Amino acid sequence: MKKIKIKLSPKSKRILLISALVIIFAGLIYFILFFKNRNVVAVVNGYPITIKDILVEVELSPSIYKETLRVDPKSIVETYINQILLFQEAKRYERRLKKDVADMMKNYYIKILTKQYVDKIVTEKIKVTEEEIAEYYNTHLEEFFIPEKVRLFEIVLPTQEKAEAVRKRLSLGESFELIAMNESISASKEKAGDLGWIDVRKLEPEIAALVSKMTPGDILGNIIKTEAGYHIIKLAGKTESRMLTLEEAKSSIEEMLVSFKKKGEVDNLMAKLKDRGKIRVYLERVERLKSK
Repeated sequence: MKKIKIKLSPKSKRILLISALVIIFAGLIYFILFFKNRNVVAVVNGYPITIKDILVEVELSPSIYKETLRVDPKSIVETYINQILLFQEAKRYERRLKKDVADMMKNYYIKILTKQYVDKIVTEKIKVTEEEIAEYYNTHLEEFFIPEKVRLFEIVLPTQEKAEAVRKRLSLGESFELIAMNESISASKEKAGDLGWIDVRKLEPEIAALVSKMTPGDILGNIIKTEAGYHIIKLAGKTESRMLTLEEAKSSIEEMLVSFKKKGEVDNLMAKLKDRGKIRVYLERVERLKSK
């Protein structure tokens, strides 16, 4: 059987070539957009917010943001969305605010660049050994002592009579927390009388002695009189004093020693820079800052 050969005209060849190029180009665009957008977590009026944007924002924010990112990343993204919405609105006033922004950005850039230089260039080789950690732990044991703590609730009344009446109601089973919220005259009523965890050593000696004999859930038999009123105290929780182990203290010690070494490195560098730098201070102009 003879093979049939199809002969294309030059024009048809050009059309096929162009079609093939269009398909290839479209495919490239698709893959570029796919890889570009796979890290986008939200789009606000056409503005894409990426994972990197969120991580940089968290890095520049208070440390609690890092914990929130692990527990509730959606709230961090929502906060960033709000920021972008405000930014887009502020852009309308960019010309009016440009000079103020430029002045602030100058100082901000200096601070950020300096921080990155210190963290990633000057102090990147700082290491803390296991021996250094153990030595610090053994020579600073008092820092790793956790004192006995108690969690106390209170109801504060204006008179002895009212305190006695509430004490009787509590003995009949009324809710301590409800009475605290409804009848206490202390600011702690907003938290149902909760005073939080308190180091026993910070309590008055006589109160500490009484509390030490109680178990969680007990209400102190004595009504305590202070300038604020008459206090009925409930023990909600208690922790025993103990010493942190080396393993428990290790990460905080390492972080602290790195911080000490970093400060030393920066201080040494600053001394060298000042020594070889040309610095001139106009004291009479510095004095003008007092009136600004």
